[in-house]
Parts: sequence; C-alpha cells; structure tokens
Amino acid sequence: VWIMKAYGKPTTEEAEILQISAEDDVVRLGRVRQFENQPMAIEHAVVPARLLPDIEEIKESLYQALESRGNRPARGTQRVKASLANPTEAGLLSIEEFGEVLRIERRSFLQDGTPVELTRSAYRGDGFDIVMNLESDQLG
Repeated sequence: VWIMKAYGKPTTEEAEILQISAEDDVVRLGRVRQFENQPMAIEHAVVPARLLPDIEEIKESLYQALESRGNRPARGTQRVKASLANPTEAGLLSIEEFGEVLRIERRSFLQDGTPVELTRSAYRGDGFDIVMNLESDQLG
C-alpha cells in the first residue's frame, strides 16, 4: 500500500549516494508492505526522477516502473541490522512501540554502475528469519 509518492530534492547524503546534483529532482516513495493483510514492512525509496515515468504511472512495483523506462537494476547491495521501532513505525507495523525491527538499506545500480535507488526499510522482527549459506573459505 503506497503511503507517499512525491517529487522533491535530494538531501546531501542522498545526492552523494545517488551520484546526482542537489538540484536534481528525485521521487520519494513510501509504502507499507503486507502479507495476508498484515503489515510486514515499511519501505522508503528515493530514486532520481529521470529514471522513472510520472509518479501517477507507478502502480504496485517500483522495479516494473523502472523497467518501463529501461532502468531496471542489474545489481545491488543490502545492509541489514537489528533495531527498535520508533512510535510511527510501531503504529504502521501494528507492533509494540520499541518492538524489534530489521532495518534494511538497499542501494541498486544499472549494469553500467549508475545508481538507481536508495531504499531504507523497517521489517517486523517477528516475521523474518535470515538464512545465509556459507562456503568453506568463509568459515574461519
């Protein structure tokens, strides 16, 4: 469920991460992801506006909207850390204030290395397990 779709200017940090000027337009997208009618995650994405169609054309999938302009990400990096929900997040996720969340920051790129998105999310801590497969050279 989209809770925000808006045009704006990047913060200094966002402009640096997305390798754009502070004068460039970005699209800010916020949504609550659900599973079986239960809120599971809050996602906030910032994307250079030139990579997307008009925000009214962005329906359910950010990546479909990017792909419609030939800008589907080819690779990305995610960082996951444990944290506590602030009051707004707790309300949107239907959890206790200061309940556990997983904070995930994703940066994605086109094939040529052009930054596409910066997404910061808060996932309910009670709804996810993280499994990692390790090879022998990663085991000590």
